[in-house]
This record gives sequence, C-alpha cells and structure tokens, in this order.
Amino acid sequence: MMNTMNVIVQLVQRIGVACLFVAAVILMGCSSAPEPQPEPSKKEVQQDADRFFNKMGQEEAAPSSPQK
Repeated sequence: MMNTMNVIVQLVQRIGVACLFVAAVILMGCSSAPEPQPEPSKKEVQQDADRFFNKMGQEEAAPSSPQK
C-alpha cells in the first residue's frame, strides 16, 4: 500500500513539474512583443483614400441587378 502511494505521489509531482515547464515555455513565447508597424506617410494615406473613393464611385455607377 505504501509503495503504491509513493508511486502516485511521484507521478503527481512529475506531472506538476511538466505543467510548470509547459506554462513557462508558453509564457516566454507570448511575452515577446511584435515589432511596431511604421506610420504610413501622408502620400500613402492619400493613395489609399483615393483608391477607396474610386472603388466606391465604380460601385455606385454600376447598374444594380433587379431583385426578385
């Protein structure tokens, strides 16, 4: 009986150590922050806005299909 308890205690301890190890690895992997993206230039913002409004104008000009 005592031998079985020792085996169970050792198994629980090993599982606990393994869980702590996995948690540490996950935390270390998630702790690194991604590199910040550079701010877009005014020219890039203007080009994106122009592209958006051109696309919106094309969608408005396109004939819509009649709904049944």
